[in-house]
Amino acid sequence: MSPIVGPVGPLRCPPLLLRLIFIGVLCVCSVKVYQLIQSERDTTLPSSNVHRKHTDTFSQVNNKTDGGIKEEHIGKNNDDQKLRTAEKITGILDERKDKQETIPPHIIFIIGDDLGWNDIGYHNPVFKTPNIDNLAFTGVRLNQSYVAQTCAPSRSMFMTGRHASQVGLPINYIHQLPRCMPLDEVTIAQKLKERGYSTHLVGKWHLGYYKEDCLPYKRGFDTFFGYVSARISYYDYKFGQDYDLRRNEVNVALQYGGNYSTHLFTKEAEDIIDNHNPKKPLYLYLAYTANHGPIEVPYKYEAMYKDDINTRERRMLAGASSCLDEGVGKVVESLKRNGLYENSVIVFTSDNGGTPNTFGSNWPLKGKKATLWEGGVRVAGFVHSPLLNKEVRGTVTNELFHATDWFPTFVHLAGGDLNGTKPLYGINQWNTISQGAKSERKELLINLINKEKFDRNFETTQRAAIREGDWKLVTGTPFGDWYKPDEYTSGYIPHEKSAQGRVQLFNLAEDPLEENNILEERQDIATRLIDKLTHFQMHDAGEPPSALEPQMVENILQGFLGPWA
Repeated sequence: MSPIVGPVGPLRCPPLLLRLIFIGVLCVCSVKVYQLIQSERDTTLPSSNVHRKHTDTFSQVNNKTDGGIKEEHIGKNNDDQKLRTAEKITGILDERKDKQETIPPHIIFIIGDDLGWNDIGYHNPVFKTPNIDNLAFTGVRLNQSYVAQTCAPSRSMFMTGRHASQVGLPINYIHQLPRCMPLDEVTIAQKLKERGYSTHLVGKWHLGYYKEDCLPYKRGFDTFFGYVSARISYYDYKFGQDYDLRRNEVNVALQYGGNYSTHLFTKEAEDIIDNHNPKKPLYLYLAYTANHGPIEVPYKYEAMYKDDINTRERRMLAGASSCLDEGVGKVVESLKRNGLYENSVIVFTSDNGGTPNTFGSNWPLKGKKATLWEGGVRVAGFVHSPLLNKEVRGTVTNELFHATDWFPTFVHLAGGDLNGTKPLYGINQWNTISQGAKSERKELLINLINKEKFDRNFETTQRAAIREGDWKLVTGTPFGDWYKPDEYTSGYIPHEKSAQGRVQLFNLAEDPLEENNILEERQDIATRLIDKLTHFQMHDAGEPPSALEPQMVENILQGFLGPWA
């Protein structure tokens, strides 16, 4: 290009002037571009709720903080005010973000199977369960925690918050029967999913399996890795002659055979925690096989008791408790490793008392699994959580707790409601657990085992038990006494045989071992409690299991337990 020529030669513009012109043009273009973008934004976003929300936030903050200073005011004071306003806006947005990121607590519900009162370290110093002991001693120990006398009734209450007698499962009458926990019952997994929880069941189900709709992955659980029957062998996962280990729809017993079940379920729980999205709350229902018989355990755990326990079977059971404890410790470590522990609530319980048939012990409590004495239905349990009030950590509560109470307590923790459920027997106990408040529960029906031919008239020939305050009434033909484990070589020995009688009444505050039937002295109390049993059977009890015969389904199952209908 030829230069512009002036009278005295080429026209030269001073460099400074060129720079100023360039900057001016750039500023004008920038302003135009900004106006064009703003105009386009105003035409596309006026109906956006998000946009309006943020605009309103700015407006509200300014109205509260600027003292009437208008946007067009200039000067240092206005600049300072804008800075303060921006800081407040940032604080509000950060607070909103924190609230959005806050999720309900992760709930880890751990169940020992047939774990006796005396089969855990913090009740028996011979037993080596340091992880469980530490969680208990830094949490809240539940000294009056009641379940049913056997597995299925307790688990139905954990799942529904309704009494086993309401649900129609007062006894273990479910295997190979065309029945399961009623399909119209709402499970805790279904309620927690309403609140955005990921839900997983690892281990024992035992609430029916005759058709697929009965199984956990159809009842609110995202995943199920475990077994459907009452028990399995620890290494090959058999119930009788049938394999029973499933991952949702598929029987995987042959794939995992040879792995000790306590280790297997612990590893599954760890994998679930390791792969969990931390932005979602977690519900993990971890139901171990231990300490259900027949007991099997790797020798290294049995060997831990070679100097403390004489009987090999009792050493094996103690070893199973120690292996269970190891698993619990690994689960807690996994929570910590993944940053979930600080927002977790860990609950530990057994489903019923231990049985001397497999060298379990509820000493010094009277009775065993399947009885309505304290040893059959009062279990070791605790809650451990960083969310507990500091004043209650490391304490023991003697408030009454019942298996049905976990359902409404967990729903409360999740911020949910009880809409859609049938009338619950359980009550929300979180204030009692976390704050040490007095419990609203003043009585509990331990169980009411209905007659095979159901009617609404309660008779004292029925096996039943109820507790009101310190009073406990037991009806029906009693069985079960005290079973002292061989590691106890001295100490108090209760009566060798319990008193007989169709109706027995005890004051547990004065007689926690249920030695002295005071029915004759307090007929008034006994009459009142019998009236309560009668009222429950007339108005609240559900249809009990009929006298169904187990279906011959072996040819259908072909060696693998699962749905057949």
